[in-house]
Amino acid sequence: MTKETVVARVLVVLVFAPAGGLFGKAVAAVAAGSGWWPWLAAAVIWLVVVGLAAVAVSNRFDEHR
Repeated sequence: MTKETVVARVLVVLVFAPAGGLFGKAVAAVAAGSGWWPWLAAAVIWLVVVGLAAVAVSNRFDEHR
């Protein structure tokens, strides 16, 4: 496995795993009848911010090939 492949897999895990947990908290909050929108907002913000950082890191590795 190349270094770029390892970095890409790590970035995918860092972006999607926490977002999935936050979406799960939103679903649990709906089931409990409490406020769900802060969890959903946190998940969307996480996806956007960390996703942009992942794209920047990925592009940085592509430039050095």
